[in-house]
Amino acid sequence: GCTVRMELAQKNMEKGKDGLFKRLGGEEGISHFMERFFDIVVVDNRIRGFFQGKDIKTIREGARVYFTEALGGPKIYKGRDLAEIHKALGVTDYDFDCFLAGIEKALSGLGVEDETIDEVVVTMEPVRPALLGRARGLAAHAKMKDGQTILERIGGDMNVEAIVDTMFVGLLTDARVRFFFEQSREKIDTMKRSFAALAVGGFGGPVTVDDRKVRRVHYTLNVTDYHFDTMMENFWYACDLMEVDTETIADASDVLGK
Repeated sequence: GCTVRMELAQKNMEKGKDGLFKRLGGEEGISHFMERFFDIVVVDNRIRGFFQGKDIKTIREGARVYFTEALGGPKIYKGRDLAEIHKALGVTDYDFDCFLAGIEKALSGLGVEDETIDEVVVTMEPVRPALLGRARGLAAHAKMKDGQTILERIGGDMNVEAIVDTMFVGLLTDARVRFFFEQSREKIDTMKRSFAALAVGGFGGPVTVDDRKVRRVHYTLNVTDYHFDTMMENFWYACDLMEVDTETIADASDVLGK
């Protein structure tokens, strides 16, 4: 599973990054990687807002230099500190996960082996704290817009329930996570009701579910970031089908990620 892969990647990285840099094709390979990566992220509806109106060529070149050093190449990065660069951008855990997904997609498209991709992800994960402009899962009251809560912006309880129904249709057929949902119909219905109630409470409605109990239920399931990201992809898609605006989806996703 994903957890085992990441543990193996972590062990490989403990030996140093020289081999990783070579397997990525050296400086030329990193350049191709950055070209493919930015082709992906600038059109990703979830994070493309970070790049609108920006000089992509300059950003890409800075990223190329940074990644070259970070992935085991020459120490040539002389740019500003990452925390300083991203301070005003409000990058969240969800945004960072989207960037990691872009990295995986770009490298996969270039024919890089899964083992090497895992090592790149493991290498970039420690960068997360420097890029986050705010904590994950801010309270719903901090997500107010024009005096409306996330729940009100989504359209109320019934819309949340419809989104959850659509999300579960995706989860039940998604090969990455469907094994978690091999349950009776009654059990699935209970899961949907619980998730909808949790979401309503998190989005600014009545709190009827203790999220601490939800966490305890999942402790033994070996749910990884990969599985959670897959769930959030299905949540995002379900919201999009309901024509929820991008900013509201991002805020809702951030709250669910707490």
